[in-house]
Amino acid sequence: MKVMIVEDEILVRLGLRKAIPWSSLGMELVCEAMDGDEAYEMFKQHNPDIVLVDIELPKMDGLKFIRYAKTHHSGARFIVLTCQQDMKYTREAIQLQVSDFLLKSTLDMTELCGILQNISFDIVRERGEAEKALSMNASLDLPVKVFMQKWLSGAMTDSAQIQQQLAEMKLAGKIERLQAWVLQIDIHSPFAILSSQIERLARNRFGSSLIGNVEDAQHRRWHFILSDSFRASDLKQWLRKVKEHTGIQVSLAMSVSFTHPHEWPSHDRKVVELLQLQYFDDEPGIYDESHFLNEAMSDTVQKLKKEIYDCIESLQFAAAKHKLTDLQAELKRPPHLHPNVVKNMLTEFLFRTWSACEELASGKQVANHQLVDQMYMTRKLEHTVALLVQDMDRTEGYLSLTNSVEDKSRVIVLIKQYIKTHLQQEISLQEIADTFHINSSYLSRLFREVSNVSFTEFVLHEKTELAIVMMKSGKSLTEISEHLGYLNLSSFTRMFKKVRGVSPSHYSDKPEVIK
Repeated sequence: MKVMIVEDEILVRLGLRKAIPWSSLGMELVCEAMDGDEAYEMFKQHNPDIVLVDIELPKMDGLKFIRYAKTHHSGARFIVLTCQQDMKYTREAIQLQVSDFLLKSTLDMTELCGILQNISFDIVRERGEAEKALSMNASLDLPVKVFMQKWLSGAMTDSAQIQQQLAEMKLAGKIERLQAWVLQIDIHSPFAILSSQIERLARNRFGSSLIGNVEDAQHRRWHFILSDSFRASDLKQWLRKVKEHTGIQVSLAMSVSFTHPHEWPSHDRKVVELLQLQYFDDEPGIYDESHFLNEAMSDTVQKLKKEIYDCIESLQFAAAKHKLTDLQAELKRPPHLHPNVVKNMLTEFLFRTWSACEELASGKQVANHQLVDQMYMTRKLEHTVALLVQDMDRTEGYLSLTNSVEDKSRVIVLIKQYIKTHLQQEISLQEIADTFHINSSYLSRLFREVSNVSFTEFVLHEKTELAIVMMKSGKSLTEISEHLGYLNLSSFTRMFKKVRGVSPSHYSDKPEVIK
């Protein structure tokens, strides 16, 4: 039995931790929190069975924490600790159905141990009854459950045969239209306890329209098939009732109407795919086939993606993180990209960040490949972005510079990387100095000292280097001139000949007449 303590006074936490014989009670103290916000995050992470919680907490009071926690795990029990004897608190605690309400000033550890043990016995008894009820229902309904699983798995491909078996089992009469639903609860919610409640609430609301369902405990889902169709607006009230009775918020995805029973598996797969939209929503939602997931990025997303690439490659991480905020907002607007496409893009930003910082890490390990797995496992867009930003902050630490000889060289490496990613622009020494917050005269001297060439010589050499690559790839001199920011081909040609000693046509298969 897992227990959590939520208390801002360290001495009280220490007293509870040491005075209660946890292992003798068959309990494990899994976590402690000192404010309401921390408590809620740790509650979601550890999913405790029993929580000892103070009312007066920083950031979020104890009663508000209990309300939020119950939406995550309705089966958890709460013992309220307080210095207050105000009836207002007592009434609200009773409304929240807390297990007990104890004053710190008169707290007796023996009494508290007895309360903990009684709560533990109640939880074990209720879970046993729930499992027994599920077992009995499973044996009584076994033929129906086997049939439903075969139907959903696609093992039954004859609509007439399915219709006949439904009639024989008295599950449905003549079917004119069908609809597939999938209900999804949070992965940490107690599926076994909720299962019978969800089915009962569905039967009470939809009656004979509900033909049956298949449970998927691994993914915390129920796959329903109905002999009628319902609009998303019809279901909002029912989902509110589900939350009211179970304390759990449910996402629901629903198919369009269809007439042939053997089509259930294909519609179910589409509906399961719609649940991917939860990745973009702050709260559980209702999804129908008017929603959809794109595989192709919009022009706006493509533009932001390129801008973030450019910022990373020129080591402007503050700008990259700012643009990531813009990208996140754009991704949350419908129509949505498939989450896998989004995660591929965000992990590519991660790889580019590691690559950009590798030369400056002084032999340290930059890449953290476990983080890639963590990003792909995230269930919400904001969590994926947060992991990326967190690692950008880590790798950005490799760029902190001093006035040592080694770091002077690193400054020039940074500037050279910036120049190489901005060759299509007119790059000035003053612009670079402003970007890197360095005095322009000092930068000029430092660049020659470290590189043995002037700033201007390096920029022009890199421009001609890129021009040669572009010529070998078949680009015309006019295209190259425009790409490198020259107003006309004549100016570009004069610059190239001055730097390389020969005209661009020496490298190009497409000589052009210069006017």
